[in-house]
Amino acid sequence: MIHMTWEMKKAQSIAILDRYKDQISQEAYDRILWVIGTQAIEDIFPDEQDITDMIRIENGEMRADALVAAYKREWGVA
Repeated sequence: MIHMTWEMKKAQSIAILDRYKDQISQEAYDRILWVIGTQAIEDIFPDEQDITDMIRIENGEMRADALVAAYKREWGVA
């Protein structure tokens, strides 16, 4: 198994976002890209689910507080 470097992990998150670029505005893309960059500082790298959740929020399909509540129910902490 290849050990992924910090740069490779960040690039992987950006590549996922790029697959959805046509589904969001440039402003939304830039905001999600910013999130990827700021999370990468903490060695956190959004995966496909994280990125599609951010896209749903950006597109007004779901509110962030509703998404958090759904995850809490899924994890059994709500």
